[in-house]
Amino acid sequence: MTFIKPDFSEVTDNVGPGTYSARVIGQETGAWPGKDGKPDTHYVKWTLETFNEEDPKNNGRRIFHRTPISGKGAFLFQQFYRAAFGNTEIPEDGIDLETFLGKEMTVTMVDGVDRVTKEPTGYVEVKSVMPLK
Repeated sequence: MTFIKPDFSEVTDNVGPGTYSARVIGQETGAWPGKDGKPDTHYVKWTLETFNEEDPKNNGRRIFHRTPISGKGAFLFQQFYRAAFGNTEIPEDGIDLETFLGKEMTVTMVDGVDRVTKEPTGYVEVKSVMPLK
């Protein structure tokens, strides 16, 4: 047997339900595989970090959010884009995701609910992204 003694003293809790000031600190693209002959759904996976919170323990926490870039779910990307840039006009040559880095916004987190069973998931998820208040 191998015994270890972990040190969790520097671990921060997950972000709980509420509204937070957050800035974009990372992004990457990915795709969910299409089902039943439908094409893959491409998305951007965002990493946000909370800041300027009244309770200091809520500063520096990470929020992860995925926004589809096409299809019905693209409204999430539109909401995110509007929060970052104040409009939804996409440049003709597209968007350089690097331009999002450092953009600040208000993120509302809620308790997650399974979309099929409507049961609580036990996780917190992004409900909305708006311009910084």
